[in-house]
Amino acid sequence: MKMKPGCEAIAKKVVPVLRARVAQVLANDYHMQQYEISKKLGVTQAAISFYLGKERGVNVTLLKKFPEMDVSAKKIAKALKKGAKEDEISELLCELCRKMRRRRAFKELIK
Repeated sequence: MKMKPGCEAIAKKVVPVLRARVAQVLANDYHMQQYEISKKLGVTQAAISFYLGKERGVNVTLLKKFPEMDVSAKKIAKALKKGAKEDEISELLCELCRKMRRRRAFKELIK
């Protein structure tokens, strides 16, 4: 039996895809510049360029298996645009995690 908590899988596999999706929403829906997005997400402008160029954080299969990720990305982007604090964003991420854990596909993700 492996000791691999669900949060580890979320951090490793979901957060990069979610971050890329949030960056896309901020750029496309809120017309924010890469520099602004990088400050909101706490990553470099170069990372945002990779996310927007779909060179990093792309996992279409994961987004299709867990459509709630897109819903959460939009909620997080909206909260960030409004100036939400880190604990508010963390709660939105935890909410997504709880929803994902209820799904059968989550067991495949943590293998």
